[in-house]
Amino acid sequence: MSKDTLARSKSTSEALKRSNSKWKVFDLLKKSPQNDPDVSVEDPEAVLDEDSVNNCQCCDTVVIFPKSFPKFRCSVCNTTNIILGTVDDLDPEKDVPHPMSLSHIKKLIERCLQTAEQCRMSNQPISTHDIFEPLSTYLYQACRTFACLNSSFKIKKSSRKVHRSGPNIKSEDVKEAFILLSKLPTSRPLYSALSGLSSLLKRVYLSMPDDPKNLYWIMIVLEIPFLSHALIHTEKKSVSPVPMLAVAEIRAMCYDIVKRLIGILAHSMSPAATPYLSSWFARMDAPKFACKVDLINLYITFHLKKYFLMANNPEVTRRGSATGSLPRLHPTDREYLESSVLKNDIEAEQEGRLVSSHLPAHNSKKGKKDTKVRIHQYGTDWHLKTACMVLLFCFRANRMRLEADRLLVSAFYNSLVDFVNIKLDFDFWQSSKKFSNTRKDQQQPELQTVIDYIHGHNSFKYNDKASFFFCNFPILVSLGGKITILEYEARRQMERKAEEAFIDSLDKKRVFDLYFKVRVRREYIVQDSLHCIKTNTANLKKGLRVQFINEPGIDAGGLKKDWFLNLTKVIFDPSAGMLTNVDESNLLWFNLVPVDNHEIYYLFGSILGLAIYNSTILDLRFPSAMYKLLLGHPVGFGDYQQLFPESAINLGKLLDYPPEVIDSLGLTFEVNYKDSFGRLRQKELVAGGSKRYVSHENKHEYVERYCQFFMYDGIANQVQLFVKGFSTVVSGNALSLFSPEEIELLLCGNDEGKLNVEILRSITKYVGWNGDPNQSQLVTWFWEYAKELSYSQQKKLLRFVTGSDRVPATGLQNMAFKISMVGGRDSERLPIAHTCFNELALYNYKSKEKMAKKLNIAINESSVRALSSTTQSLSSYQQPDFTSYLNNKTDQKSRNFTYFMVGSMGLLSAAGAKSTVEAFLSSMAASADVLAMAKVEVKLGAIPEGKNVIVKWQGKPVFIRHRTAEEIDEANQVDIKKLRDPQNDSDRVKKPEWLVMLGICTHLGCVPIGEAGDFGGWFCPCHGSHYDISGRIRRGPAPLNLEIPEYDFTDDETLLVG
Repeated sequence: MSKDTLARSKSTSEALKRSNSKWKVFDLLKKSPQNDPDVSVEDPEAVLDEDSVNNCQCCDTVVIFPKSFPKFRCSVCNTTNIILGTVDDLDPEKDVPHPMSLSHIKKLIERCLQTAEQCRMSNQPISTHDIFEPLSTYLYQACRTFACLNSSFKIKKSSRKVHRSGPNIKSEDVKEAFILLSKLPTSRPLYSALSGLSSLLKRVYLSMPDDPKNLYWIMIVLEIPFLSHALIHTEKKSVSPVPMLAVAEIRAMCYDIVKRLIGILAHSMSPAATPYLSSWFARMDAPKFACKVDLINLYITFHLKKYFLMANNPEVTRRGSATGSLPRLHPTDREYLESSVLKNDIEAEQEGRLVSSHLPAHNSKKGKKDTKVRIHQYGTDWHLKTACMVLLFCFRANRMRLEADRLLVSAFYNSLVDFVNIKLDFDFWQSSKKFSNTRKDQQQPELQTVIDYIHGHNSFKYNDKASFFFCNFPILVSLGGKITILEYEARRQMERKAEEAFIDSLDKKRVFDLYFKVRVRREYIVQDSLHCIKTNTANLKKGLRVQFINEPGIDAGGLKKDWFLNLTKVIFDPSAGMLTNVDESNLLWFNLVPVDNHEIYYLFGSILGLAIYNSTILDLRFPSAMYKLLLGHPVGFGDYQQLFPESAINLGKLLDYPPEVIDSLGLTFEVNYKDSFGRLRQKELVAGGSKRYVSHENKHEYVERYCQFFMYDGIANQVQLFVKGFSTVVSGNALSLFSPEEIELLLCGNDEGKLNVEILRSITKYVGWNGDPNQSQLVTWFWEYAKELSYSQQKKLLRFVTGSDRVPATGLQNMAFKISMVGGRDSERLPIAHTCFNELALYNYKSKEKMAKKLNIAINESSVRALSSTTQSLSSYQQPDFTSYLNNKTDQKSRNFTYFMVGSMGLLSAAGAKSTVEAFLSSMAASADVLAMAKVEVKLGAIPEGKNVIVKWQGKPVFIRHRTAEEIDEANQVDIKKLRDPQNDSDRVKKPEWLVMLGICTHLGCVPIGEAGDFGGWFCPCHGSHYDISGRIRRGPAPLNLEIPEYDFTDDETLLVG
């Protein structure tokens, strides 16, 4: 037994033996003879004073058994744990078979074939099983004997020393040997070998010496090539004969080996053995290591799928009669067969439904929503817990691998975890952390035992271990799942504040603001942004809305992108003095001699946090160390090597120098560096470092301190302010679930490989097409054009449409992308991009060549700077005067003013919606499907004549104008022949007094403002487009009139948009 196991068992036993405890009855209630047949409770005192307590080395269940017993069997996993004696007690000459090797197995097969040939020649009948019986017997004995298996398939048979470079095993021979067994004419030898392994795994020696050489056998078993086959359900096929690896008994035996091997491996991580085991995994070939990770993930999927099927087919689960015909085995030996039977029952049930249903279901298009797997199903499953422990070990080993061979973080994700109720898992995980923290400070443990019993906290384990949570193993949770948790935690933190603010707004008759509003001047964007952030810390997790002072406009996404673009450009510019560009790597890093205003680092961190919460991709050039600092992870030599590669090479050479060379260099524990003005500065790495010389004995310390100075110590103040700013926006337990690589993906997007055009096409939505857009020749041409582009050109196309050349962190499948038809006719104009909505507007070009030419010009000659490049002079523009509404206190006018102001801020909800915080919050997180199907009903009676309101429909602003008679006459008197986009006013309205149109400028997708511009209609301040009172373009770069959406009047007082 390892030292950790002994210590844990001792503490558990002592906890149960509290002297003269009057609460022992509660402990007795927790253990009953019915639940554990190996435990007798005839004498309560004897149970506590004369029994031993230990953990099973496979499933970690706590087992109580008499002290005199040399072993105990776990009633949960059916594993025999041997306490007295070790495997070394076996007599190698009497009990251990010849070690296995590929050559030895081939010799045995040859002997069996020779026996068969002799019987054939002498006309003696012999069955195939009898022919290979000697091989079967040997394999069973060899595989069930620890000493034999652990010394098998060795590269160097005489080697007794353990090396970190590898476990001294011919892994290819192991694979070839088992493949050879699977090709024999009988399955008995293979089954015997697997049965021997299962027998060995069912007997665990707790007194096993803590020596890494005793783990060779685990590495051998992991090399069996077809263990994963048992974890994949095969389709039912009437194939005869059944392939050997598809035989149910073989598959069940493989499953049993995987299950027990993972359980034992999870509890074999001792201080002495773990470094070697980690090194062996870290030095595996990349494909081989990936196979090990996939095997464990398949095992997790196997069990999660069972729970998913049960959650979504409760009628089959409740019936539960199909498993009655299974053989009477221990529950842990039945679980594989039960899983297969459950799957077959559900498939039969679904086939029966299809046969019995002659007509399609009423809601067949909508489909049934899958039920999420809940924590009560998997929270105490030892299979999942042990598998996650082993996968976490593999994840840490992956960190030790060379960067070129390292698996991506996404390789450890388990897609079926997305079908788990991860929010509920997060809640229970947080509760367990709080409970465990409370327990540490308990002064009355006996009283706490009673409280535990009442609340059921100690119902599963006697040593108060927490249940299993996926949040304990975030490597399995996909990035999308983690983002869901992050938003969920932020929403919950904001709910109470939102309720208070909403109630306060009702009391003071103010408009309730759902957004964090940033009002800045372009020329003072850094100072104003810092002020807004520091004075609104309580609102940072709300949706972001940006307004540039003296530049009227409504932020529908474009102004937000503009703000991030300009602010990060100023902050990240090395000439600003906050950051410096490292020439060796062309990456940005903190300046060792910072700017005078340290608060700019606080702003820097806050901006990154806001970018995450507002799903904005930034163009950052930082090393991975920066993202580690955000999460509080340590940085080391590897991070220094990424940032200063040439310097790292020189430091490596220093470590290789002989002592006399190091002494001759005369180095001291000091560092020299230049500030932003090129002046040389000097700093001691340790107290008295100028007098301490570098020698052969302390060279490693010198290199470590040298790297640490540039990575943290020399920039500690800047880093602390930076992290503080980030934590102001993104904080809480949800942040701890992310890895540095995932934070980088959230901030910078994905920039790997050519775009998958097929995925982009599958998520694209189309607007303005008559008929099926997928049958349109123009759409076909566009996707052919996108496929033919080089990767650099694809990135330009992406930047043109979305404002960023990076794919979102969660992939193309989670990105909004839209293609709209403009005008429905051929044109000489270039395509238009609405970056606010990731929308590409195409004219109906007559040929593919013409479309490609226009698109090439658009994507190559445009710039993301177009969001804010040429701000027009607004000196002639007069802001609307709302004084009359403010001064008039009548009830009707107050309602009109409130309605008008809410509308002008783009927050008007559908009429009749509940005026509650929950309604507001839920509207913020509406899914794309909901938005696409939405219809907005507006009561027209509250809109004054001559005024505008704005409602949201499908995430877009819709302008509704109650026009006066003079405005209608003015709109009709315009000579349409002089218009850029000729349209009669009567063609744009259904009722002359009501003008309804999308509030999106047809130039770059900005939101124009009403009652402004040179023609009395709308004005887009971004680039100076003027629209008249009919919404027709009259001046500026916009090519088309404001678009008219689908709408109808259900009665004289109600408008239905959509």
